[in-house]
Amino acid sequence: MYLSEEEREMKYILYGANRVAKDFLYMFEDLQIVYFIDDEYEGRMFLGYPVARPAELNKRMTEEQIILCDFDKTKKETRLLEMGLVYGKDYLYEEDFFDRLDSFVIPKERKIAIWGTGRIAGQFCNAHPEYDPETFIDSRPKEETYRNKRVVLPKEIDDWTDRFVIVCVAKDEEIKEWLAESGLKESRDYVSYQKLTGIPSKLLKETIFDRAYYDLECNTMRNHLEIFHGGNTRCCCTTFVEQNLDNMMDYGVDELWKSNLHKVLCLSTENRTYTFCEKTMCPLFVAKRKEEARCTEGKYKKMTEYPETIALGYDATCNLSCVTCRQVPYVARGREREKMSEISRRVKENYLKRCKFLILAGDGEVFLSPAYKEIYLDKNCNPEYIRLLTNGMLFNKKTWEQFADGKSSKVMLTVSVDAASEATYEKIRKNGNFAVLAENMKYASELRRKGELSYFRMNFVVQRENYQEMPLLVEWGEELGVDEVFFTKILNWGTYTEEEFSRVSMMEADGITPKPELREVIEQPVMQSPIVDMGTIRYGHRMDEADVVENYYMWELEKRGGKLFS
Repeated sequence: MYLSEEEREMKYILYGANRVAKDFLYMFEDLQIVYFIDDEYEGRMFLGYPVARPAELNKRMTEEQIILCDFDKTKKETRLLEMGLVYGKDYLYEEDFFDRLDSFVIPKERKIAIWGTGRIAGQFCNAHPEYDPETFIDSRPKEETYRNKRVVLPKEIDDWTDRFVIVCVAKDEEIKEWLAESGLKESRDYVSYQKLTGIPSKLLKETIFDRAYYDLECNTMRNHLEIFHGGNTRCCCTTFVEQNLDNMMDYGVDELWKSNLHKVLCLSTENRTYTFCEKTMCPLFVAKRKEEARCTEGKYKKMTEYPETIALGYDATCNLSCVTCRQVPYVARGREREKMSEISRRVKENYLKRCKFLILAGDGEVFLSPAYKEIYLDKNCNPEYIRLLTNGMLFNKKTWEQFADGKSSKVMLTVSVDAASEATYEKIRKNGNFAVLAENMKYASELRRKGELSYFRMNFVVQRENYQEMPLLVEWGEELGVDEVFFTKILNWGTYTEEEFSRVSMMEADGITPKPELREVIEQPVMQSPIVDMGTIRYGHRMDEADVVENYYMWELEKRGGKLFS
């Protein structure tokens, strides 16, 4: 936090014993708070501080400054003005302190150039009109203009010193390397768009003034770290929360985990607003109704010292080319593979020893990727729990024994299947072999029966090509003795145009309502099997009531798998 010496030495009175003040105190715990003033709490304690009446201000104020905290400050400010107090001298608003959380600001004298003219650039411009670009940059421009601004080639720019570049593309490593080789410095001359969507002061303003309340305690953001493409990170499932943390390649463990950005995100779950959660996706919100903001009596929990759950998904290397994500199989090579290896090295060095629950791997194929193999073959890779996510094609006796050698971890297996017949499987999961998959699933079933696997789940992404095979998958799962078959709706990761996606998806335009033909399948008797979980498909979703969730992934696995985590 970037407080001035004067602000650190000043003593403050918080006007308003309410949720906004509670949020403020959580974020600015280094300020010297003397007491609160509030009519409703007069004579009581609030968060360990005494509460006085506003009328006592003139009697008790000496060198203190008032910080006004509330959703609507009109009445409180009127009272202060009637007392002859002056804004800026005698009192401030809570949001006057928000920018003390920010470590990065674009210099006002620099012209903004956005590198990228695709979907991400458009979304960024729509969400952040304050970053109005003079020009757009693109190495392969399709048009001479974009959003009524000129598009230029990088080589057309002779002088970069008067520009600040915002890189708005998904895979930005090559662009950032090019900019660095051209003499530009990250944060001084350019940043990724993700840095600007994660300005702590702006995010704090969103959640501290969010009037929502959900009767749910989810602690995932306090203990969970996902490391994905390029070393980018999030503190929950990347499908459920769009806001990144900082990149683990740029920051040390403590800097990243104990950052103001992470603290704001944790606040959004502590105050029960869940401002940054995708509530139409996360199953925890299926049975939860949005209520009016309320202020609970207890203090918010402090952030944990380090992430206890680590989910890895930074290598797209895969032996399949599924229609939902890529056109051809992919193997990282050259400099990209070197970077994957460097991420693995940092994970082993900084995170693996203290990790209790390791999830491998959210992107690519865990048993093909050299980067992931560096992790699970490391002598320190023996956490209490490991979850393996695989497409199953390489899950055989040889790979299992190599993986399991020397481990005492409780291992949970999740296999992405997406079909229950050879014809459909080999249409959706290109380069796959259904006969090999079926044989490997029998082997996994044997491991589960012997207890070498503590949990076995089959995943199925529902789309136009396969939705009719959902009942067949349930029957296959029952035959194998799996703990769970898990269905999710297809998402558009940039693979489809909007028109194509509307044909492929089995959900209506709202993303929540199933199309009639899918509803017919969901309502078949076999779909009521106890092993079925409808995941992100809300219709017919079994209400797994959860009021307290320590970690989403643990809760998700225990819904059907029993008490897996002690």
